[in-house]
Amino acid sequence: MVERISGPGVSAPLPAQPVAASERTGDPRTEAFQRSLATMLGSKVPVTVLSRLGDGSFMVRVADTAVRMALPSGTQPGATLPMKVLAASPQPTFQLGNTTLQASPLLPGAGAASAASLASALAGAGAADLSPGARLLAQVLQGATGQGTAVAGTTPLLPPGPPDPAQLAARLQGAISKSGLFYESHVAEWSEGKRALAELMTEPQAHKPAGTPPTDPALARLIDMQLASHEQGQVAWQGQLAAGQPFEWKVAREAGQDDGGRDGAQQETAWHSDLRLRFAGLGEVQARVSLRGGQVRIDLQVDDGALGPLRAGTARLEDALAAAGGELAALHIRTRSAP
Repeated sequence: MVERISGPGVSAPLPAQPVAASERTGDPRTEAFQRSLATMLGSKVPVTVLSRLGDGSFMVRVADTAVRMALPSGTQPGATLPMKVLAASPQPTFQLGNTTLQASPLLPGAGAASAASLASALAGAGAADLSPGARLLAQVLQGATGQGTAVAGTTPLLPPGPPDPAQLAARLQGAISKSGLFYESHVAEWSEGKRALAELMTEPQAHKPAGTPPTDPALARLIDMQLASHEQGQVAWQGQLAAGQPFEWKVAREAGQDDGGRDGAQQETAWHSDLRLRFAGLGEVQARVSLRGGQVRIDLQVDDGALGPLRAGTARLEDALAAAGGELAALHIRTRSAP
């Protein structure tokens, strides 16, 4: 459990206690698929067979989503099968004739492992079952897997001297925005007059010569990162906060869900940010910051020597958040040596 702060200021240091395991956020793609199916229960839907995968199962499209499904061995790619929707969750279930079938996401995992599984599935499906575009995608992903899916910073975010939070936020935003992860959407904004051409020219894709193949290692890695970010619903960055100070950062958006306890009111979107960085005086600090509405919840994991200084700074942290329009709803600090 986390220690709640009920009023302004903190009268006593918060004790270090074990952090409860974070509730796992479901895969947004799977949840969206299940929500679509929930509106079709009992009805028949067309299921299009896209290709045969290497393990004998099939990639199919149902409700505008590509999923994996075990079909009769004689099924041919390109066929459309009418299936009755029996269940949306916990496992999407369909009826084909007298046979009950279950569907699962094509990408069963996260990050580079997902891209690897897709590359393997596409490569093992056989040239006869795949379009030229799908075969090219398999080649791209096979060349990109294993390189990591975090944006790599090439220069420190901050100059020497006391850090400026506003400057850090702006530079980190710029590092992500110009990384190439969102290039296609930025091109669309440029075509609508919403983004300047000069901004597009700062992204990696704009520096590639015309005709550069997508199997080019740098472009392949960008495609891999784009797929991973889309699937996981998160973006990761790693580099240096200041010269010689490693910094890892990840941010994920949690889609709002119906809160049945309050007349079906929609919950506010939550953002989860994970950071790992090292300070000369505090050692390594791992932080998970969750923001929902104006409320901030913070979990910290620190070295033994950092516990006292961080406890002592709790009131200043709460004041700083209040000045920025936020509220410290919960704070939890534990050491790495704690059970």
